[in-house]
Amino acid sequence: MMISTAAIEKQSKSQQSESGFLLTQLWHVLATPFRLVLFVLGKRTFAEVATPVTNSVRFFFAPRFSILMSAVLIIVFIASLFIDIVPYLAYPADLFSLRFFTIITAGFLHADPAHLFGNVLVLYIFGRVVERRIGATNTALVYFGALIIAGLFSALINMAIGDNTPGLGASGAIMGIVATAMLLDPFYITYQLGIPLPVMIIGWIAIGADVAGILNPTEDGIGHFAHLGGFLSIAILAFFLSGENRLRLLKGLVVNIISLLIAGILLVFVL
Repeated sequence: MMISTAAIEKQSKSQQSESGFLLTQLWHVLATPFRLVLFVLGKRTFAEVATPVTNSVRFFFAPRFSILMSAVLIIVFIASLFIDIVPYLAYPADLFSLRFFTIITAGFLHADPAHLFGNVLVLYIFGRVVERRIGATNTALVYFGALIIAGLFSALINMAIGDNTPGLGASGAIMGIVATAMLLDPFYITYQLGIPLPVMIIGWIAIGADVAGILNPTEDGIGHFAHLGGFLSIAILAFFLSGENRLRLLKGLVVNIISLLIAGILLVFVL
C-alpha cells in the first residue's frame, strides 16, 4: 500500500512554522497603526487591517487532522462521562479474545481532563510539524497505525510479564506522531511549551522518561510500554509512505543519532 503525497505536498509546505508565523505576525502588528490610518483615509481595506487576526485563525487551524482528531477526543471524553467505559478499556488479555478491538477503543478514552489536555496539546504541537511535511492524510495514517502498533506492543509485553492492568489514552498514537516529527523536522522550533525548543529535544526527553519508567517501574499510571510502542511504530509505518518521505525519515534519523552522540560527548567532558 502506497499513499502518494503529490496532491497534498504543496498545501503542506505552505503551512508556516511557528517561528515564521511569529515573525510575520510581529510585522503585521507593527504595521497595524499605519494601516488603520490608511483605512480611515480610504487607502486600505478592512481585510488588510484585520490581517493579524485572519493570519492567527489560519495558522491555528492549519494542521487539519490534528485539529479534527483533538475535537474527536474531546467529544468522546465528554460522552464517556455519561457511560460506563470499562468495556472499552484495553486489557492485555483481550488481545487473544473477541475483545481484541479494545486496543483501538481505548485509544479514544482518557482518565481525566488533565490526561486529555496533555495528549491534545502534544498532538497539536507535533501534529503540526508532521502535517506540514507529509500532509493530513499521511499524518492520519501514522496516527492510527501507531495507535494499533502501540496497543499490540503494550499488550504483548504486559502479557509476557503477567500484568493484565487495563490501559486507555491516545498516548501511543501520539508518540508515533512525536517520533515522526523528530525525524521529519528535528530542528523545528516550537514555542508552545513556554520556551523555544527543537522538537527533537522534547521528543528525546519524552523517550528518556519512558525508558526510565520501564527500568524503574512505579505506580505512576503511565503506559510506558504503549508509549515506547508508539515511538517504534514509525519503523514499520515508514514503509507505507512514499520513497521521498522515507528518505526524509532516514535523514532525520541520522541527524538525531549524530546530535545524541555530540550531546553525549559534551556531557562527558562537562561532567
